[in-house]
Amino acid sequence: MKPCAKGTCNNNKKHLATIENIDPPQGAVVRFVSDLHLGHERCEAPAIATLADILTQGCDMLVLVGDTAETRVCAWQEQGKTRREELRRACRERGVQVVEIAGNHDPDIGPLLINFWGGKVVAMHGHALYKEVAPWSWEYLRHKEECHRLIASYPDSNDKLESRLELSRAMCQLTAPILRREGIRNKYLRGLLHCFWPPQRPLNIIRCWLTCGKRAHRFAEQFFPNAQTVVLGHFHRSGHWQFGNRHIYNTGAWFRHATPYYLDMKDACVIAYKKMI
Repeated sequence: MKPCAKGTCNNNKKHLATIENIDPPQGAVVRFVSDLHLGHERCEAPAIATLADILTQGCDMLVLVGDTAETRVCAWQEQGKTRREELRRACRERGVQVVEIAGNHDPDIGPLLINFWGGKVVAMHGHALYKEVAPWSWEYLRHKEECHRLIASYPDSNDKLESRLELSRAMCQLTAPILRREGIRNKYLRGLLHCFWPPQRPLNIIRCWLTCGKRAHRFAEQFFPNAQTVVLGHFHRSGHWQFGNRHIYNTGAWFRHATPYYLDMKDACVIAYKKMI
């Protein structure tokens, strides 16, 4: 892997690559999955040994396209870090190379975007599509002023890919995760408020679901126009969209009320896009 640019992770002060390039060996099967959210109370991934068997069967390289585990400062951080390391070890034991991309729930790992096969395929978690990272999130809705001040401090994020990606890492570190159980004991009321309050939340969720494919295509047109395939996660809804010669894939999530998909590619060509379980 050769890093093209470097960003800085504010939480640990170590330099993390922003963009990397990977050219898989000829004939290697590269599998893309996303949003395992290991450690989260709503994660629906099985035990690590079983999960590793599922994820690695039939592939040579496993690409985790962000939000692999909960590693921001939150109630699930330690469990998330532990399970992530267990998964890494289990995949190595099965002879599969693991490549990780940072998401908004795990900004502590390396690149935010990877070019595969000379940039014909681009994989990114997807939170950089929005400067706000997740316009539906409580973190954004309750801290709009702080978020917009941070966005304003990256004035070239409209034009430079590295700046846009680095903004996405900084944005998800700006505020601590807000837990849906906060201050509410009744689980039914807690669930209702989690989904529908404030009113902007469900509206933003639906809008982002309906437009994520087109938004990803426009993002690619601006920042990496030669990409033929773009792989995303983040939105927890699987999907496949085609715009001219460009294909956009979202691999869903291992999360309650979502379905995980996998995308297999060989020599920059898609050979499978299916439900994981």
